[in-house]
Amino acid sequence: MKNINQIEPLITSIDKNAINSYLKNNGWITENKLSKKFEKIFSKIIGCKYSVLHPNGTLTIASILLSLNLKKGDEVIVPNYTMVATANAVILSGGTPIFCDISPDNLCLDPKDLIKKVNKKTKAVIYVTLNGRSGHITEIQKICKNKKINLIEDSAHSLGSFYKNKHHGNFGLASSFSFSMPKIITTGQGGMVCTSDKKLFKKIKKIKNFGRLSDGNDIYESIGYNFKFTDIQSALGISQIRTLKKRSKIKRKIFNYYYKELKHIDKIKFFPFSKTETPWFIDIYLNNPKKLKAFLNKHKISSRMVYPPLNKQKFFLKNGEKLKVSEHYCTRGLWLPSSLTLKVKDLKYITSVIKSYFNSK
Repeated sequence: MKNINQIEPLITSIDKNAINSYLKNNGWITENKLSKKFEKIFSKIIGCKYSVLHPNGTLTIASILLSLNLKKGDEVIVPNYTMVATANAVILSGGTPIFCDISPDNLCLDPKDLIKKVNKKTKAVIYVTLNGRSGHITEIQKICKNKKINLIEDSAHSLGSFYKNKHHGNFGLASSFSFSMPKIITTGQGGMVCTSDKKLFKKIKKIKNFGRLSDGNDIYESIGYNFKFTDIQSALGISQIRTLKKRSKIKRKIFNYYYKELKHIDKIKFFPFSKTETPWFIDIYLNNPKKLKAFLNKHKISSRMVYPPLNKQKFFLKNGEKLKVSEHYCTRGLWLPSSLTLKVKDLKYITSVIKSYFNSK
Protein backbone atom coordinates (compact mmCIF):
# COMPACT_ATOMS: atom_id res chain seq x y z
CA MET A 1 0.00 0.00 0.00
CA LYS A 2 1.27 3.46 -0.86
CA ASN A 3 1.86 6.05 1.85
CA ILE A 4 -1.17 8.15 2.78
CA ASN A 5 -0.08 11.76 3.06
CA GLN A 6 -1.36 13.99 5.83
CA ILE A 7 -2.29 16.52 3.16
CA GLU A 8 -1.89 16.84 -0.59
CA PRO A 9 -3.39 19.24 -3.12
CA LEU A 10 -6.26 18.41 -5.44
CA ILE A 11 -5.29 19.67 -8.90
CA THR A 12 -7.85 18.52 -11.46
CA SER A 13 -7.57 18.21 -15.24
CA ILE A 14 -9.81 21.30 -15.45
CA ASP A 15 -7.28 23.22 -13.32
CA LYS A 16 -4.43 22.12 -15.57
CA ASN A 17 -6.37 23.10 -18.68
CA ALA A 18 -7.00 26.55 -17.20
CA ILE A 19 -3.26 27.12 -16.78
CA ASN A 20 -2.44 25.70 -20.23
CA SER A 21 -5.11 27.86 -21.84
CA TYR A 22 -3.69 30.97 -20.20
CA LEU A 23 -0.15 30.17 -21.39
CA LYS A 24 -1.33 29.34 -24.93
CA ASN A 25 -2.93 32.78 -25.15
CA ASN A 26 0.45 34.43 -24.49
CA GLY A 27 -0.45 35.80 -21.09
CA TRP A 28 2.20 38.03 -19.57
CA ILE A 29 2.17 35.93 -16.38
CA THR A 30 2.57 38.92 -14.04
CA GLU A 31 -0.38 40.34 -12.06
CA ASN A 32 -2.87 41.73 -14.55
CA LYS A 33 -6.45 41.25 -15.79
CA LEU A 34 -6.88 37.67 -14.61
CA SER A 35 -5.80 38.60 -11.07
CA LYS A 36 -8.39 41.38 -11.01
CA LYS A 37 -10.98 38.84 -12.10
CA PHE A 38 -9.93 36.47 -9.31
CA GLU A 39 -10.26 39.31 -6.77
CA LYS A 40 -13.79 40.13 -7.97
CA ILE A 41 -14.89 36.49 -7.87
CA PHE A 42 -13.43 36.10 -4.38
CA SER A 43 -15.19 39.23 -3.09
CA LYS A 44 -18.51 37.91 -4.35
CA ILE A 45 -18.02 34.52 -2.67
CA ILE A 46 -16.89 35.98 0.66
CA GLY A 47 -19.44 38.78 0.61
CA CYS A 48 -17.05 41.73 0.99
CA LYS A 49 -16.65 44.82 -1.19
CA TYR A 50 -12.92 44.56 -1.91
CA SER A 51 -10.26 41.85 -2.22
CA VAL A 52 -6.53 42.30 -2.78
CA LEU A 53 -4.21 39.46 -3.84
CA HIS A 54 -0.83 38.94 -2.15
CA PRO A 55 2.05 36.44 -2.51
CA ASN A 56 1.12 34.67 0.75
CA GLY A 57 -0.95 34.81 3.92
CA THR A 58 1.81 36.32 6.03
CA LEU A 59 1.98 39.39 3.80
CA THR A 60 -1.80 39.78 3.76
CA ILE A 61 -1.81 40.24 7.55
CA ALA A 62 1.30 42.43 7.37
CA SER A 63 -0.35 44.67 4.75
CA ILE A 64 -3.40 45.18 6.95
CA LEU A 65 -1.23 46.06 9.94
CA LEU A 66 1.05 48.33 7.88
CA SER A 67 -2.04 50.24 6.78
CA LEU A 68 -2.73 50.95 10.48
CA ASN A 69 0.66 52.71 10.82
CA LEU A 70 1.85 50.73 13.83
CA LYS A 71 4.54 52.41 15.91
CA LYS A 72 7.20 50.94 18.17
CA GLY A 73 5.53 49.70 21.33
CA ASP A 74 2.12 49.21 19.72
CA GLU A 75 0.64 45.84 20.66
CA VAL A 76 -1.38 43.37 18.63
CA ILE A 77 -3.14 40.55 20.47
CA VAL A 78 -2.69 37.12 18.88
CA PRO A 79 -4.00 33.71 20.00
CA ASN A 80 -1.33 31.46 21.46
CA TYR A 81 -2.60 28.60 19.30
CA THR A 82 -1.95 29.61 15.69
CA MET A 83 0.65 29.24 12.97
CA VAL A 84 3.75 31.33 13.75
CA ALA A 85 3.08 33.43 10.63
CA THR A 86 0.27 35.25 12.49
CA ALA A 87 2.71 36.57 15.09
CA ASN A 88 5.54 37.06 12.60
CA ALA A 89 3.34 39.36 10.52
CA VAL A 90 2.92 41.59 13.58
CA ILE A 91 6.69 41.86 13.99
CA LEU A 92 7.14 42.43 10.25
CA SER A 93 4.78 45.40 10.43
CA GLY A 94 6.54 46.97 13.43
CA GLY A 95 4.22 45.86 16.24
CA THR A 96 4.61 43.62 19.28
CA PRO A 97 2.58 40.39 19.45
CA ILE A 98 0.84 39.76 22.78
CA PHE A 99 -0.30 36.19 23.25
CA CYS A 100 -3.77 35.41 24.48
CA ASP A 101 -5.15 32.07 25.64
CA ILE A 102 -7.83 30.10 23.82
CA SER A 103 -11.25 28.86 24.81
CA PRO A 104 -11.51 25.20 25.92
CA ASP A 105 -14.85 25.11 24.09
CA ASN A 106 -13.58 25.69 20.54
CA LEU A 107 -9.80 26.38 20.55
CA CYS A 108 -10.28 29.97 19.31
CA LEU A 109 -9.36 33.19 21.14
CA ASP A 110 -10.80 33.35 24.66
CA PRO A 111 -12.87 36.52 25.29
CA LYS A 112 -12.16 36.49 29.04
CA ASP A 113 -8.39 36.41 28.58
CA LEU A 114 -8.65 38.98 25.79
CA ILE A 115 -10.25 41.52 28.13
CA LYS A 116 -7.35 41.02 30.57
CA LYS A 117 -4.76 41.65 27.83
CA VAL A 118 -6.27 44.82 26.33
CA ASN A 119 -4.58 48.08 27.36
CA LYS A 120 -3.73 51.52 26.00
CA LYS A 121 -1.02 50.03 23.78
CA THR A 122 -3.40 47.60 22.06
CA LYS A 123 -3.94 48.65 18.44
CA ALA A 124 -5.49 45.49 17.03
CA VAL A 125 -6.71 41.98 17.78
CA ILE A 126 -6.08 39.16 15.32
CA TYR A 127 -8.82 36.56 15.62
CA VAL A 128 -7.88 33.18 14.14
CA THR A 129 -10.83 31.03 13.12
CA LEU A 130 -8.71 27.97 13.80
CA ASN A 131 -9.40 25.01 11.54
CA GLY A 132 -12.50 26.77 10.19
CA ARG A 133 -14.26 27.09 13.57
CA SER A 134 -16.17 30.28 14.35
CA GLY A 135 -15.54 30.20 18.09
CA HIS A 136 -16.64 33.32 20.01
CA ILE A 137 -16.37 35.54 16.95
CA THR A 138 -19.33 37.83 17.68
CA GLU A 139 -18.32 38.24 21.33
CA ILE A 140 -14.81 39.20 20.24
CA GLN A 141 -16.35 41.58 17.71
CA LYS A 142 -18.32 43.33 20.49
CA ILE A 143 -15.26 43.62 22.75
CA CYS A 144 -13.21 45.22 19.98
CA LYS A 145 -16.02 47.61 19.11
CA ASN A 146 -16.48 48.69 22.74
CA LYS A 147 -12.73 49.12 23.24
CA LYS A 148 -12.35 50.86 19.84
CA ILE A 149 -9.72 48.34 18.74
CA ASN A 150 -9.28 47.12 15.18
CA LEU A 151 -10.41 43.53 14.68
CA ILE A 152 -8.50 41.59 12.03
CA GLU A 153 -9.49 38.06 11.06
CA ASP A 154 -6.86 35.47 10.20
CA SER A 155 -9.13 33.33 8.05
CA ALA A 156 -6.37 31.18 6.56
CA HIS A 157 -8.26 28.01 7.56
CA SER A 158 -11.72 29.37 6.94
CA LEU A 159 -12.56 29.45 3.25
CA GLY A 160 -16.00 27.84 3.03
CA SER A 161 -16.94 28.50 6.68
CA PHE A 162 -19.96 30.58 7.72
CA TYR A 163 -21.37 31.89 10.99
CA LYS A 164 -25.05 32.89 10.98
CA ASN A 165 -25.12 33.11 7.17
CA LYS A 166 -22.06 35.36 7.10
CA HIS A 167 -18.82 34.02 5.64
CA HIS A 168 -15.78 34.17 7.91
CA GLY A 169 -13.74 37.26 7.12
CA ASN A 170 -16.60 39.75 7.44
CA PHE A 171 -16.62 40.39 11.19
CA GLY A 172 -13.77 42.88 11.47
CA LEU A 173 -12.01 45.70 9.67
CA ALA A 174 -10.29 43.26 7.32
CA SER A 175 -9.41 39.60 6.95
CA SER A 176 -6.66 37.42 5.54
CA PHE A 177 -7.05 34.22 3.52
CA SER A 178 -4.33 31.82 2.40
CA PHE A 179 -3.89 29.73 -0.76
CA SER A 180 -0.78 27.77 0.26
CA MET A 181 -0.57 24.11 -0.74
CA PRO A 182 -2.48 22.63 2.26
CA LYS A 183 -5.48 24.94 1.91
CA ILE A 184 -8.89 23.96 0.50
CA ILE A 185 -8.02 25.81 -2.70
CA THR A 186 -4.39 26.43 -3.60
CA THR A 187 -2.27 28.49 -5.94
CA GLY A 188 0.96 27.04 -4.52
CA GLN A 189 1.47 30.14 -2.44
CA GLY A 190 -0.82 33.13 -2.21
CA GLY A 191 -3.18 35.10 -0.03
CA MET A 192 -6.06 37.55 -0.16
CA VAL A 193 -7.00 40.56 1.94
CA CYS A 194 -10.76 41.10 2.19
CA THR A 195 -12.41 44.28 3.46
CA SER A 196 -15.44 46.48 2.92
CA ASP A 197 -13.56 49.59 4.06
CA LYS A 198 -12.72 51.66 0.97
CA LYS A 199 -10.07 53.77 2.71
CA LEU A 200 -8.25 50.68 3.96
CA PHE A 201 -8.56 49.04 0.55
CA LYS A 202 -6.80 51.98 -1.13
CA LYS A 203 -4.02 51.97 1.47
CA ILE A 204 -3.37 48.25 1.00
CA LYS A 205 -3.37 48.59 -2.80
CA LYS A 206 -0.70 51.27 -2.46
CA ILE A 207 1.38 49.30 0.07
CA LYS A 208 1.53 46.23 -2.20
CA ASN A 209 2.56 48.29 -5.25
CA PHE A 210 5.71 50.09 -4.09
CA GLY A 211 3.70 52.99 -2.65
CA ARG A 212 2.23 54.12 -5.96
CA LEU A 213 -1.38 54.36 -7.09
CA SER A 214 -0.99 52.64 -10.46
CA ASP A 215 1.44 50.63 -12.58
CA GLY A 216 3.53 51.99 -15.45
CA ASN A 217 5.01 54.97 -13.60
CA ASP A 218 7.57 55.66 -10.93
CA ILE A 219 5.75 58.25 -8.87
CA TYR A 220 5.54 57.13 -5.25
CA GLU A 221 3.27 58.62 -2.61
CA SER A 222 4.56 56.59 0.32
CA ILE A 223 6.76 53.69 1.34
CA GLY A 224 5.53 50.49 -0.27
CA TYR A 225 6.63 47.02 -1.25
CA ASN A 226 6.31 44.47 -4.01
CA PHE A 227 3.52 42.21 -2.76
CA LYS A 228 2.23 41.36 -6.24
CA PHE A 229 0.60 38.14 -7.37
CA THR A 230 0.68 36.54 -10.84
CA ASP A 231 -1.96 35.87 -13.47
CA ILE A 232 -0.75 32.30 -13.93
CA GLN A 233 -1.57 31.65 -10.26
CA SER A 234 -4.90 33.42 -10.70
CA ALA A 235 -5.77 31.06 -13.56
CA LEU A 236 -5.43 28.19 -11.11
CA GLY A 237 -7.19 30.07 -8.30
CA ILE A 238 -10.22 30.92 -10.42
CA SER A 239 -10.52 27.32 -11.60
CA GLN A 240 -10.31 25.97 -8.05
CA ILE A 241 -12.62 28.44 -6.32
CA ARG A 242 -15.39 27.55 -8.74
CA THR A 243 -15.47 24.14 -7.03
CA LEU A 244 -15.39 25.51 -3.45
CA LYS A 245 -18.84 24.21 -2.48
CA LYS A 246 -17.94 20.72 -3.66
CA ARG A 247 -14.60 20.85 -1.83
CA SER A 248 -16.28 22.05 1.39
CA LYS A 249 -18.77 19.19 1.19
CA ILE A 250 -15.95 16.66 0.85
CA LYS A 251 -14.13 18.11 3.87
CA ARG A 252 -17.25 17.82 6.00
CA LYS A 253 -17.77 14.21 4.89
CA ILE A 254 -14.17 13.36 5.82
CA PHE A 255 -14.61 14.83 9.31
CA ASN A 256 -17.94 13.05 9.78
CA TYR A 257 -16.38 9.71 8.84
CA TYR A 258 -13.55 10.11 11.37
CA TYR A 259 -15.95 11.29 14.05
CA LYS A 260 -18.40 8.45 13.51
CA GLU A 261 -15.67 5.79 13.63
CA LEU A 262 -13.57 7.19 16.51
CA LYS A 263 -15.92 9.12 18.81
CA HIS A 264 -16.41 6.06 21.04
CA ILE A 265 -12.71 6.04 21.96
CA ASP A 266 -12.71 7.90 25.27
CA LYS A 267 -9.01 8.74 25.00
CA ILE A 268 -9.65 10.85 21.89
CA LYS A 269 -11.22 14.30 22.10
CA PHE A 270 -12.90 15.90 19.10
CA PHE A 271 -14.05 19.49 18.70
CA PRO A 272 -17.11 19.21 16.42
CA PHE A 273 -18.01 21.60 13.61
CA SER A 274 -21.36 23.19 12.88
CA LYS A 275 -23.12 22.40 9.60
CA THR A 276 -21.94 25.74 8.17
CA GLU A 277 -18.27 25.36 9.11
CA THR A 278 -15.73 23.68 6.83
CA PRO A 279 -12.91 21.75 8.51
CA TRP A 280 -9.42 22.48 7.24
CA PHE A 281 -7.56 19.58 8.87
CA ILE A 282 -9.15 16.87 10.99
CA ASP A 283 -7.70 17.44 14.46
CA ILE A 284 -7.87 15.10 17.44
CA TYR A 285 -6.50 15.57 20.96
CA LEU A 286 -5.05 12.90 23.21
CA ASN A 287 -2.23 12.15 25.62
CA ASN A 288 1.06 11.26 23.92
CA PRO A 289 0.08 12.12 20.32
CA LYS A 290 3.66 11.50 19.25
CA LYS A 291 3.25 7.79 20.01
CA LEU A 292 0.13 7.56 17.84
CA LYS A 293 1.94 9.53 15.14
CA ALA A 294 4.82 7.02 15.18
CA PHE A 295 2.37 4.11 15.10
CA LEU A 296 0.55 5.57 12.10
CA ASN A 297 3.83 6.19 10.34
CA LYS A 298 4.74 2.51 10.67
CA HIS A 299 1.52 1.76 8.81
CA LYS A 300 2.36 4.26 6.04
CA ILE A 301 -0.03 6.90 7.35
CA SER A 302 1.35 10.41 7.71
CA SER A 303 0.05 12.74 10.38
CA ARG A 304 1.26 16.01 11.86
CA MET A 305 1.47 17.57 15.30
CA VAL A 306 -0.65 20.70 15.66
CA TYR A 307 0.96 24.12 16.08
CA PRO A 308 3.08 24.42 19.24
CA PRO A 309 2.16 27.12 21.78
CA LEU A 310 3.80 30.34 20.59
CA ASN A 311 4.63 31.58 24.09
CA LYS A 312 6.97 28.59 24.50
CA GLN A 313 9.05 29.33 21.39
CA LYS A 314 12.51 30.54 22.39
CA PHE A 315 12.25 33.76 20.36
CA PHE A 316 8.95 34.64 22.07
CA LEU A 317 9.63 33.54 25.65
CA LYS A 318 8.52 36.26 28.04
CA ASN A 319 8.53 36.24 31.82
CA GLY A 320 7.49 32.59 32.01
CA GLU A 321 3.89 33.50 31.17
CA LYS A 322 1.49 30.57 31.40
CA LEU A 323 -1.42 30.16 29.02
CA LYS A 324 -2.80 26.91 30.33
CA VAL A 325 -5.52 25.99 27.82
CA SER A 326 -3.41 26.54 24.71
CA GLU A 327 -0.36 24.91 26.29
CA HIS A 328 -2.52 21.87 27.05
CA TYR A 329 -4.06 21.40 23.61
CA CYS A 330 -1.04 22.49 21.56
CA THR A 331 0.97 19.65 23.05
CA ARG A 332 -1.80 17.05 22.65
CA GLY A 333 -3.12 17.69 19.16
CA LEU A 334 -2.61 15.62 16.03
CA TRP A 335 -3.74 16.40 12.49
CA LEU A 336 -4.92 13.26 10.71
CA PRO A 337 -4.86 12.79 6.92
CA SER A 338 -7.21 15.42 5.55
CA SER A 339 -6.71 15.53 1.79
CA LEU A 340 -9.62 16.11 -0.57
CA THR A 341 -8.27 13.13 -2.52
CA LEU A 342 -8.97 10.63 0.29
CA LYS A 343 -11.22 7.71 -0.65
CA VAL A 344 -13.55 5.80 1.66
CA LYS A 345 -11.13 2.84 1.58
CA ASP A 346 -8.36 5.17 2.79
CA LEU A 347 -10.48 6.49 5.66
CA LYS A 348 -11.52 2.95 6.57
CA TYR A 349 -7.88 1.88 6.72
CA ILE A 350 -6.76 4.93 8.73
CA THR A 351 -9.50 4.57 11.33
CA SER A 352 -8.92 0.80 11.63
CA VAL A 353 -5.24 1.43 12.37
CA ILE A 354 -6.14 4.04 15.00
CA LYS A 355 -8.60 1.62 16.61
CA SER A 356 -5.96 -1.11 16.69
CA TYR A 357 -3.57 1.31 18.42
CA PHE A 358 -6.00 1.96 21.26
CA ASN A 359 -7.18 -1.65 21.45
CA SER A 360 -3.61 -2.76 22.04
CA LYS A 361 -3.27 -0.48 25.07
